[in-house]
Amino acid sequence: MKEAVMRRSLYAILIGCTAFGFYSGLCCPVLAQDKGDEILKKVEDQTTGSLAPSDIQAEMVMTIRSRRGEEKRRELRVWTKNNPTSDDWRLMKFIYPPDIKDLGFLVLADDQMYLYLPEFQRVRRIASHNKKESFVGSDFSYEDLGTGGFSASFEPKLADENEKTWRLELTRKPNVKKQYSKIVMTVDKETALPVRLELYDDRGELFKVETQENSRVGKYWIPTKFIMQNVRTNSTTILELREVKVDQELSDDLFTERNLKKSVIQ
Repeated sequence: MKEAVMRRSLYAILIGCTAFGFYSGLCCPVLAQDKGDEILKKVEDQTTGSLAPSDIQAEMVMTIRSRRGEEKRRELRVWTKNNPTSDDWRLMKFIYPPDIKDLGFLVLADDQMYLYLPEFQRVRRIASHNKKESFVGSDFSYEDLGTGGFSASFEPKLADENEKTWRLELTRKPNVKKQYSKIVMTVDKETALPVRLELYDDRGELFKVETQENSRVGKYWIPTKFIMQNVRTNSTTILELREVKVDQELSDDLFTERNLKKSVIQ
């Protein structure tokens, strides 16, 4: 009799754990981990995978705002090409202001980033230890503007959810050389795209907060506005995409060092 009661109690605990584990991760962390993997895959399918456009080209406005409210405005052209079996490619070329016109940034992989300096007419490869540096004085680092997804470098876990969003905790994998030790990502359920990223440094302290706005472009949901706030300096950088075009069949030759050096035709 006692054994039967114990079996029923154990069964009830396991059922409760299964139901509760998906939401809290406290009772059944494995299930929470599985749910986190599933959600992160949805995100990456939309951004770099099978549900993403084959390529994107757009005009971009960068606004850098200091803690005192002073603003600098810069304009760029941006091209991205999706490679489902490898890192996507990205090319960014400045067209305004005149003193940095034609400065360019090319990303072919996580460890293949190149900066073209028109003043010296040379291309500089961004070394691994330099990827944490500010991109042309903004609150975005070179790594922030890199390519690829999160799953290769971070372990996801579902922290909680509500009717509209999931909240994932991404923990950096051992021996991975990434700027952030942890990322707390809020994902919109309707679009399966992030709307907020809390970025933590190696000491586990909050370093930057990025918010993201997503827009419908044709049949795709596309991130079209990024706001990065450095919580230490209280400075902010806004990147806003305009005149977005997708699936333009961009040539591979566009994403080369040779093309990186070319002047932008306005």
